[in-house]
Amino acid sequence: MWTRLARWTMATLGLVAVACATKPAPKPQPKIEPAPLPPPRVEKMREPLEVTPLELHFSGLRGATKASDSIAIKNDSNEAVQVSDIRVIGEQAETFRLSELPLLPLVLPPASSVSFSVVFQPRADAKPGVHHARVRIIRTEDDDGPPCDLTGLVAKGKSAADEPTLQQILESLGYDVDVGSTTLNVPVEKVGDEIAAPTFVRAKPGNVGFYLVARYTVDEDSTFGTYSMAGGRPATKSIGSAARSHHQTLNPELEGESQTSFDPGDAAFGLFLKVGKRTLYSDDGLNTGARKHVAKVFPLRSRGHTMVQDAYVVTFDEDGNGDYQDHVFMLWNVKPGS
Repeated sequence: MWTRLARWTMATLGLVAVACATKPAPKPQPKIEPAPLPPPRVEKMREPLEVTPLELHFSGLRGATKASDSIAIKNDSNEAVQVSDIRVIGEQAETFRLSELPLLPLVLPPASSVSFSVVFQPRADAKPGVHHARVRIIRTEDDDGPPCDLTGLVAKGKSAADEPTLQQILESLGYDVDVGSTTLNVPVEKVGDEIAAPTFVRAKPGNVGFYLVARYTVDEDSTFGTYSMAGGRPATKSIGSAARSHHQTLNPELEGESQTSFDPGDAAFGLFLKVGKRTLYSDDGLNTGARKHVAKVFPLRSRGHTMVQDAYVVTFDEDGNGDYQDHVFMLWNVKPGS
């Protein structure tokens, strides 16, 4: 009895042992790491105050000029914004002053605005040249709104020797163009950033921008525009005329029929300037008289000497004294012609 029971027990244990020996071991389960959380989304804080414009440019004779322009401040947020103070700062802040200021401090409700004026009034002893300052808009002690940069080109007098230089004119307009000289007498040969470009072609489909940005010459009639060659002679097409009495200034006013853009098509064109009875051309070969190189062309460069695409400065020396700032033009959407 015991023997049979023992045999059955041993057999059973053997089967169990065999079964345990042949059963595959469970596979290890990979450890699943939780997906990393995305980085927190950083929202750029929207500036609640909108200041228009962000730059103002003035020009005039020291001790005699009083020009002004306005600045607007708008609350572009959904909450009221406090403006504690508005002031002019900078080493040459005395060249500018504020007028028509609102009562400060003030609280601007959402979508509301307020404006004031900046007056450019250089003193009689102001140093000729470019004056810089900034309008500071103070919300709290440690929080400013957007500034407005101020530039004023101060002239010593109206004679040719007292006019601003070409370098100063371009600097006051916010451009960093190397014209090869910081004096009135710019070399006739190619200097600085100057390139050879007697003609231009349109860079992209659309109009070409053509702006008279400075005029420092005597007060006489002047007409400017483009020309194309027809039968070996230049055929001129007027674009605009400078207004009388606007002859010692940045951004002079134009006569009523003047244009600031035109469609040249795909043909090459040059520029001309007519003053009195004389017509000057951007192509030296078309100019009469002893001095042929009366126009200089520079690629337009912004602050930091960064190239502005498809934009150029064209300057004319109409009276032959070598200042090349009698008429200063900006051309946009063009490339030098072949």
